[in-house]
Amino acid sequence: MFPGTVRAETLRISGTGGAIGGMRLLAEAFRKAEPGVDVILLPSIGSSGSIRAALAGKLDIGLSAREPGPEEMSQGARQTAYARTALVFAVHPDVKRFDTTLAEVIEIYAGRKTTWDDGTPLRLVLRPAADSDTIALKRMSRQMAESVELSQKREGMIVATTDQDCADAIERTRGSFGTSTLALVVSEGRRIRILSLSGVAPTTKSVRDGTYPCTKTFYMLTRQSPSPTAEKFIRFVRSPEGKAILSRVGHVPLP
Repeated sequence: MFPGTVRAETLRISGTGGAIGGMRLLAEAFRKAEPGVDVILLPSIGSSGSIRAALAGKLDIGLSAREPGPEEMSQGARQTAYARTALVFAVHPDVKRFDTTLAEVIEIYAGRKTTWDDGTPLRLVLRPAADSDTIALKRMSRQMAESVELSQKREGMIVATTDQDCADAIERTRGSFGTSTLALVVSEGRRIRILSLSGVAPTTKSVRDGTYPCTKTFYMLTRQSPSPTAEKFIRFVRSPEGKAILSRVGHVPLP
């Protein structure tokens, strides 16, 4: 180092893909406010991967779409819920649909609906069984849980490992249908069509007032004693400036 130079602090962040786009904008704003901090936003490693990495000290902050479980909490996980977003059903732009219903979604996952109204083959994009999207779907109803279980047993299905992989698959697959989040689609400018659900569009307003029923909560995960820089970043995310950034890209910031 040259005399008078200061080594930049490094903040490593990764986790659930749905939160990456919004977090990238937050990181850019934080770098401007704190020029001595180098925020490194790594590719998505999922909720569980981020919790493990944060507990192991490989990440300063993990991003999760689920709360840590009892075992993870016993290992010293500390969670900070910071935003909610809509879990959405999305299709390839060429699909001539703008709305769906939970009853139709159940039929799609059960394999009983395999074509669109115009006869175009319907290509369901699945997520792994342990993914937060899959878990969220199964919690909607007993019928949905049964249909999702059936979908996991079907052969020849498209299975997307991460949120970004899923959005990629929906974008490039004619007739596709799958899950995403409002936060990801808006923050990443994805070329996929978000469907309304029984006439209710997934927006920050409908998430906030509860008229849109399917939502996910994003958490920042750290060890019990995070670094002062990580603490400063968490405060920034929850500041008026941070909340304004999140509000612009499909998030509903939490108090």
